[in-house]
Amino acid sequence: MAIASQPVPLVRFTWNLKELQPGSLEMPKPFVLRTADKDETDEAIAIVQASYNLDPSWSGCAMYTRDTVLPGVSKAMTREPSCLFVLHGNRVIGVSAYNCEPEDGGVHLVSGPCVITEYRSRGIGAALLFATLDTLRERGGTVATGQTRPNSPSAKYLYTKFGGKPVAAAVPVEANAA
Repeated sequence: MAIASQPVPLVRFTWNLKELQPGSLEMPKPFVLRTADKDETDEAIAIVQASYNLDPSWSGCAMYTRDTVLPGVSKAMTREPSCLFVLHGNRVIGVSAYNCEPEDGGVHLVSGPCVITEYRSRGIGAALLFATLDTLRERGGTVATGQTRPNSPSAKYLYTKFGGKPVAAAVPVEANAA
């Protein structure tokens, strides 16, 4: 018998992309930003999964990650270009999968900026968020949405950048037990 999953509390953020100042934030050196290729889905999923699994603010959310976030990344990778990579040399250290036209109730930031643990606190996440928002703006978007755990570092420090505003808590998403 499957064990029922607890709802994952989320807070939704919105950005007015008309207010975004193009070119106002660049990726810190020596890191490089590039668009991911469709054939790099496995690498994108591995980075996103490691980022969520090793982030204490996402502790206890493995089923949500497996059943909601990772399938969203796979789906984003089928549309080109819908995923950004951050590289240190040839190593992918950050990923941001996005959806320019989310379904009703969906979000534009499918994975949110995901940076592997040893590269955090270097401005990479902020630069990756800015690049994702700027890409959505360039592709005709006027508003972007994303979600994260309430009181997480992302909610407190990252998603508030570039005019990000929390809106009413997102409807809890239940990850179905396998």
